[in-house]
Amino acid sequence: MDPALDLEARRLFISTALTMYAARSLRGTITAYSSAEALLALARCLGEEIEPVEQRYSLRFAPSYPGLSAGVESTGGGVRLVFACEVLGTEGHPLGVAFTTLIPGRRPQVSVAPREAGIPDGWRPLDELL
Repeated sequence: MDPALDLEARRLFISTALTMYAARSLRGTITAYSSAEALLALARCLGEEIEPVEQRYSLRFAPSYPGLSAGVESTGGGVRLVFACEVLGTEGHPLGVAFTTLIPGRRPQVSVAPREAGIPDGWRPLDELL
């Protein structure tokens, strides 16, 4: 297989695996009208049980999943929280950047972008937010 296609397939697989992990951990859809504090608490929960996912798929996250964030953002009718961390494969090879989005009333969503996407400057660890 073409190495570029193989890497893209791996990122799509990791996106799906992390989305399923987040949905299971948060028990599906995030409660509608969740507050900023509630979203941050949910994000912190995602980091508590990530080790089996890392082991199963031979991954490591830097910083630890869920990673860094700009904080809770106001949207048209509510709030959202986006956080990111680098995804590393075997022997520390970079695979991409995992962006996880939590929006009240929706299921969590994770996408793994090419590593060149990077984590935006100024994003901070979740425990420094709010």
